[in-house]
Amino acid sequence: MRIKVAGFLSVIYFLLLFFTLPHYGINWDTINHLPRGQAYLHYFLTGERRYESLPTWKPYWQKTEGLGVDTDQVGDEISGRSYYQLDSNPFEWYLEIDGDGHPPLSDILSAVFNRVLFGELRLVNDIDAYRVYGVVLAASLVGLVYYWIAGVYGGLSGLVAALSLATYPLFWSESHFNTEKDVPETVYWTFMIYCVWRGVTQKNIRWTLLSGVFFGLALGTKFNVLFVGLVIVPWLTSYWLGKYWGRRKEFWKENRRILWVSLGAILLGGVIFVGSWPYLWFNFPEGVMRVFGFYRTIGMTTSIDPRFVGKWVINTYPIQWILYTTYIPVLVLAGLGVVRILREGLKEKTKLMVLMGLMLFVPVARVSVPGVTIYGGIRQIMEYVPALSIMVGLGAGFLTEKLKKRLSKPVVGLAMVIIFVPHVRHLVRIHPNENVYFNSLIGGLAGAKESDLPAWGNSFGAAYRQGVGYINENAEEGARVVYAFELIPNVPRIWYRQDLTIHNSRRSGYLRKGEYAITLTYQGTSNRSYYDMYLEGFLTPVYETSVDGVSILKVWRNDEAHLKRSVEEELVSMVQEKTDFGVRLELNEPRSLSRLELKYSEKNCNPVLGIYVQISLDGKSWARLPGSLPEDWLIPEIGEQPMGGGFIEPFVGQEVKYIDLVMSPVDACLSQVLSSKLYVFKESEK
Repeated sequence: MRIKVAGFLSVIYFLLLFFTLPHYGINWDTINHLPRGQAYLHYFLTGERRYESLPTWKPYWQKTEGLGVDTDQVGDEISGRSYYQLDSNPFEWYLEIDGDGHPPLSDILSAVFNRVLFGELRLVNDIDAYRVYGVVLAASLVGLVYYWIAGVYGGLSGLVAALSLATYPLFWSESHFNTEKDVPETVYWTFMIYCVWRGVTQKNIRWTLLSGVFFGLALGTKFNVLFVGLVIVPWLTSYWLGKYWGRRKEFWKENRRILWVSLGAILLGGVIFVGSWPYLWFNFPEGVMRVFGFYRTIGMTTSIDPRFVGKWVINTYPIQWILYTTYIPVLVLAGLGVVRILREGLKEKTKLMVLMGLMLFVPVARVSVPGVTIYGGIRQIMEYVPALSIMVGLGAGFLTEKLKKRLSKPVVGLAMVIIFVPHVRHLVRIHPNENVYFNSLIGGLAGAKESDLPAWGNSFGAAYRQGVGYINENAEEGARVVYAFELIPNVPRIWYRQDLTIHNSRRSGYLRKGEYAITLTYQGTSNRSYYDMYLEGFLTPVYETSVDGVSILKVWRNDEAHLKRSVEEELVSMVQEKTDFGVRLELNEPRSLSRLELKYSEKNCNPVLGIYVQISLDGKSWARLPGSLPEDWLIPEIGEQPMGGGFIEPFVGQEVKYIDLVMSPVDACLSQVLSSKLYVFKESEK
């Protein structure tokens, strides 16, 4: 019966995830993963280092509303070649540049799903076919959690644990589109630990070897699994000490075979890891060390926000994020689960509660210790989610036991399930933006924004699809589309109508040439660039996606009709002088700036190697404007600045009296100013 219930839960969860796939965009790291997965898979299947045997890929528009192959072309004109089978990124290219990133196994497996569901069967469109891989894994994990916990602690505990996992906002949301890294790693991590537990406690060779398979799958996806030893070794120690204390001979006699098989399982995992990554075939062991260097860089060099560093230099950011993004009744039940572990864990024969406590503690603790950092929320350590859900199941069982004298078990069980109803209703209300969920402890997403919690509102690409749908439906034929700051590959080109021009060189800023601008809006985006500041300050969005009253995606039309304020300008006088850092401009009084235009001499001088602009009201407190010229093109429609004896610096209405042009070298041509014009907004427009 237990296996049937687990299978039923998995099937239901799979169907819910599968049919909601078209509601989610792609992870913005997708361009780094799917082309690689396709290149390696093509090599495995054909031996070709380029896509020589495939037909040329032809552009088309894949409509975003459904799962099927619904395009603007006749069906038989769409070849089975994927959008991500890029001629520019073949197998031989990855042999040279791979290694500065995560391993590719889940990229390859995603490509397998694409080849079958899109390339061969045409059941699912090119993009969503990749993500079915993650959906299958996520659904299987829900079934496993129920099966595992129900088998040891009862059906109610198993059901509550499975419900907690299935409705966990981060897990539900990212199971749709984070299918090359964090979701697969979480699934393989949990399956591996389960197999180790079964293999050791039942002295079963098959389960032990199977743990090696999941170890290899996890290692081939992400190196997080290397920390699993901090979970398994302490648990094994407590289990074996409790069972064999004072009986050393019996220990070796009964476990010698399992220990040898365990070593074989580790080697099996290593074989899967190396065997699935052709880059390592030609660059071993240098390639492995390069990958370790990548993880060291992303895990230990990112600066820590001082607000989250306690007096012991422990980074509390991960803990706070978990507290603020977990449904409050789930937190309460998980707390009861922890209490149960502390009271009963060491009394169990298999010490399973100890194992589960370590599954929760280790992923969180390892990113909280001094010198280790985490950013963008906690999706990078998603392994904690099934462990937290198991804590909830343990807490539910603990509470049921305490209430059994007052209430019948069915009543308590029904109450445990009902507490998830308000949570599910809220998730439905914010769908498909569940990964920006925050609970009432911080005041929802609005409270997280007010607290300036790092990465509040960041959907990591999931919300793009909603804005793309608006543009496809409303943009006139031949319209131009840009991103406020992001990269073009963040959204597959085939999701846009073919007549649209999608290129960031069309950002026009104050020139207002009518482009549609789309962006995710979250912590730090409003002032990261001139164009962001211009859009936010001067234009009314034509489309917004909001959660708790906070926008997480906006679409603007950069034209006169959507201006928030008039742009009438007048020329004002100012004083300019050379300084030891470049040029300073001083106004007679503070004004709201629109743009600065300079003409300069290019005779007998050096070209500008670098320049940035800083502004001040009093000449003491300075604010540096975004961008470092000439690399950053603030308005691509104008071009590189400075250039050809001219320089334009746009502003967004800041109140300013002093303007510094800080340049390198300080005697660059730009310091030889011939004439200057400063445009400001009229007083009535402040």
